[in-house]
Amino acid sequence: MFRRFAIRDLLILAATVGLWWLSLAVAPGTTLASVLSISAGVGAAVCAYDLHEWGHLLGAHLTDSVYVPARRVISPFLFSYDAERNTRAQFLVMSLAGFAATAVFVLALWLWMPQDQLAGRIAWRGALVLAALTVVIELPIFFRALLGKTVPRTGMFKGPTVGGSER
Repeated sequence: MFRRFAIRDLLILAATVGLWWLSLAVAPGTTLASVLSISAGVGAAVCAYDLHEWGHLLGAHLTDSVYVPARRVISPFLFSYDAERNTRAQFLVMSLAGFAATAVFVLALWLWMPQDQLAGRIAWRGALVLAALTVVIELPIFFRALLGKTVPRTGMFKGPTVGGSER
């Protein structure tokens, strides 16, 4: 069901690793080195975002939540979550799994991302921006579900996200 998204994201990861390797193989300080480093750093940030989304999907899958895959492989989201048929507990686990994935990539980048390389600095800052967006956008939705009685409506594309349940 999600094979095309896995292939897409593995290709992005492979391209990022390739760009990073090439950025280290060319003469430092050249325009080519800069372009490759910027591309590798942005690619690493995209991979961090992908990991966050796969974390949400894993949480949804582990709780037997109802969801549908995104219709297009170019979608920034992997799936649409059914706010009507899932329980509040399922929603909270799905959300926490995405937060956990974010924590893992921020910690991994903090521990291992080389800050003496342009690509590393871009990847680190991109990951921090994505983590901040998670806090600003997703944390309020999580707390609305945690403190409320319904599953918040989520999703940015057409899918079964209509209302909430008191289950």
